[in-house]
Amino acid sequence: MLTGIPLLHYFQCGNEYSGAHFGMRYHFKPGKKAAPQPDGTEKEEPTLFGVIWPDPWAEEKTDPALLRHKDFPLSDEGRAQAAQWLAETFAAEEENWKTRPGILDCEPWHPAPDAENAEKAKP
Repeated sequence: MLTGIPLLHYFQCGNEYSGAHFGMRYHFKPGKKAAPQPDGTEKEEPTLFGVIWPDPWAEEKTDPALLRHKDFPLSDEGRAQAAQWLAETFAAEEENWKTRPGILDCEPWHPAPDAENAEKAKP
């Protein structure tokens, strides 16, 4: 059972939170996001940014196509929505998360080389 995420105050102090449940990894961090206003301007609003990805690699070493992002208001309601998103994402694919390979069972993911670096790497 997922235990949820820390209380709102934890994020209001600028702290990030990450964890894993079986083969599902997750990361939440506070920040600001531009939100359109009725008068056509934009205002920065406090936001809780969330990301979920599969084992075995760290977020930075995982294929970006496998990362699932979702933003929430930095409020008690937003924190509750983030915890619910975490639980629902796990429940929707429980068998997948429980059978993810471990770090010793797979090859690392490498991004495709860009054209400039690919030319330099040719012998």
